[in-house]
Amino acid sequence: MTKTYSLVRSLVVGGMLALVVASCDSDPSGPEPPGETFDRSEMLARYGQDLILPAYAALQQSVAALQASASAFTAEPTVAGLEALRAQLKAARLAWQDANLFQFGPAESVTLRAALNTYPADVDRIEANVASGTYTLGTLDNRAAVGFPALDYLLHGLAATDEEVVAAYRDAPDAANRRAYLQDNVDFILNATEATAGEWAADGGNYIGTFLSPENAGTDVGSSLGMLINAFVLHYERFIRDGKIGIPAGVRSAGVPRPTATEAYYAGYSAELALANVRAVRRLFLGNDRADAAGTGLDDNLRALGAGDLADWIEAEMDEAIAALAALNDPLSVQIETDNDAVLAAFTALQDVIVLLKADMTSILGITITFQDNDGD
Repeated sequence: MTKTYSLVRSLVVGGMLALVVASCDSDPSGPEPPGETFDRSEMLARYGQDLILPAYAALQQSVAALQASASAFTAEPTVAGLEALRAQLKAARLAWQDANLFQFGPAESVTLRAALNTYPADVDRIEANVASGTYTLGTLDNRAAVGFPALDYLLHGLAATDEEVVAAYRDAPDAANRRAYLQDNVDFILNATEATAGEWAADGGNYIGTFLSPENAGTDVGSSLGMLINAFVLHYERFIRDGKIGIPAGVRSAGVPRPTATEAYYAGYSAELALANVRAVRRLFLGNDRADAAGTGLDDNLRALGAGDLADWIEAEMDEAIAALAALNDPLSVQIETDNDAVLAAFTALQDVIVLLKADMTSILGITITFQDNDGD
């Protein structure tokens, strides 16, 4: 349905723009073309100052709190300390759902996504590292043994009860190594987060200055808008639609579900993370900040270009995707095993947004998608 609508809508919008251009060519004194007066720099300032910088600041703050809780727990493992550490881990993972849309510039240099959220966790590698006490975090062979998914296993997946998990850090023969690995992992997450946030900061690497510079205010490849759109569309396609939903539901494995591939498999709040992430995408499209206060966004740019109907349709499809995700239950891994049709319906709803963002929106805005397709859509 959406693909058919998308094609028709593109033709209609394209025809409207062609008529406007023809009118302007025949009458130089006539009205300006749609979008001619749109202030793209204002939109980029909204994104840089009110969405990107706050997202990284919130992530940095939540990870610093995670480190403090980890230090307290490793100094004296208790059930209360474990509960506090788990709560801080969830808070950091929710903060990540805002920051993970902006994986370009400093985040790309630091490989922040790989450092923080490569899943499913490689449990065998984690246990080998704990047993040996010798490892180098950040290397390719340890890519799935660090970050939030590793903490997910270390705090939720070691045993059936909280008391048994605490005992693994307090009484087991390898308890000292396990405490050290837990703390090293949290430090690794914090270092990667601080490096990225520091490069963005005006009083640090000042990438925000580069992002907002007039020379990067166009729509060509390498422009700020081009990088932003490529980053969040790539994230939506590969890491939300596929990573959070499609791969665990079996869409990429010939219909064979992979429930253990959910994002927070051991903690059991994968659907909540996916919902938070799509809500963040919606805010980005509308130019809304973390409190959902309205601002200048891509929808306004589309409207200025005469494509308000497309902006409305993208927002409506995003709302449908959000509703489909909100209808899912956690643990998502259990729902995949008991009612996978609902998960597949969420995948379809997410897919419906992809066509509008990746084909129609970018065409109207004059943005080139530079990442390679996964599956031709």
